[in-house]
Amino acid sequence: MSKQLLYVAAVVLVSIAALEGFSCAALRVSESRWVGLADLAEARARTASGERGAALSEVLARAEPIPEERILHPYLGYVMDPRLARPGMRSAQLDRTSVELGFPRNRAPVVQPRDPERAVIGLFGGSVADILSTAGAEALRAELAAAPAFRGREIVLLSAAAPGYKQPQPLMTLNYLLVLGAHFDAVVNLDGVNDLVLPESELAPLGVAPFYPRGWYSRATDLSPELHRQLVDVARWEGWRRRSAFLFSRAPLRWSHTAGLVWSLGDRLLLARRADAEAAALVRPLEHNPQAQGPRFTSGETVQARAVAVWQRSSLQMARLCESLGIPYFHFLQPNQYVPGAKPMGEVEKRIALRDDSPIRLPVERGYARLREAGAALVADGVAFEDLSELFHDVREPVYADDCCHLGPLGNELLGAAIGHVMASAPALQAP
Repeated sequence: MSKQLLYVAAVVLVSIAALEGFSCAALRVSESRWVGLADLAEARARTASGERGAALSEVLARAEPIPEERILHPYLGYVMDPRLARPGMRSAQLDRTSVELGFPRNRAPVVQPRDPERAVIGLFGGSVADILSTAGAEALRAELAAAPAFRGREIVLLSAAAPGYKQPQPLMTLNYLLVLGAHFDAVVNLDGVNDLVLPESELAPLGVAPFYPRGWYSRATDLSPELHRQLVDVARWEGWRRRSAFLFSRAPLRWSHTAGLVWSLGDRLLLARRADAEAAALVRPLEHNPQAQGPRFTSGETVQARAVAVWQRSSLQMARLCESLGIPYFHFLQPNQYVPGAKPMGEVEKRIALRDDSPIRLPVERGYARLREAGAALVADGVAFEDLSELFHDVREPVYADDCCHLGPLGNELLGAAIGHVMASAPALQAP
């Protein structure tokens, strides 16, 4: 029996090896280049994280649908849909109040009263700030524990951030939470990329005011039922692509060239289906709607200049509001891979983090100098502003997780530690 089992095992192993060899060769023919497991993992990661092709970018620039997990909010533009977080609240230890308010990353209430035993830190901004509240929490807490004002207190990090938020959304969020009864022992505003990119790449092509929320056009205009269905089809096929990439990224499939070949062929089919839906959606021009576009401007000021001015004034307003309530306020300009000379990169990180046709690249390359100038003006106005755009200037290890702006574990750890260090040494947190 043991010999038979060994024989069967040997046959299976030889068959698997032959199949893997055939799949490896088929992938090379299909892709017209050598494709290893690392290349497959990188391609799946980019797809799973939501990378969009040029055609879909055109659809988004014209119709700008917000992902379905976001719902309209009367003061903040949109928040995350609490219905999607409720089923997993208990297993993820999420706080019900935070989920209902649309900030589902928190395990403690985003609205809670002052407590001398706890130091509550509110993080405001976009997805980078939202992710940092958990992914960089340990490093941030470790640094903040050295602040005399927080010594001996439990440090609670709360995310009041959301993907796609840009000014004045963080300002409005701060106001909104404060009037609901929230208390913060310090407020952190981490932003910059969305404020440059979204007005230029998504709002301006539709004639939407640069200080309006992301996706406002498709939420506030009356799309025809047919166009709405076509846009839903685009999102549906893209969703299948992302789910497929996620499935094939799990063990043991991620270690197999055969599974990689199946995923690659399937992804091409899904991509073709998505392209058909895109082509159908692009046939019809979208209506102009003042309700969806907001006020028109006749001055010669550029979209970027106007967006940066709103960013600067919003931060100043947040600082003044916090000052009036005795809350230390800290504003940080986030790092980004498209800032010229900001980080040395090896080939592996370049493949993950850089894309020549990225809608992020040009606005960041052109606009970070403006943000730095506006940041210097904030400092002159007494705002605790810190430019972290070159935080990774001497870091050779990979820190970026995608070709947008998001960080991996090391990047979030370094970012959390840097923010915590600046805060802990600030005069505002020296007095217990």
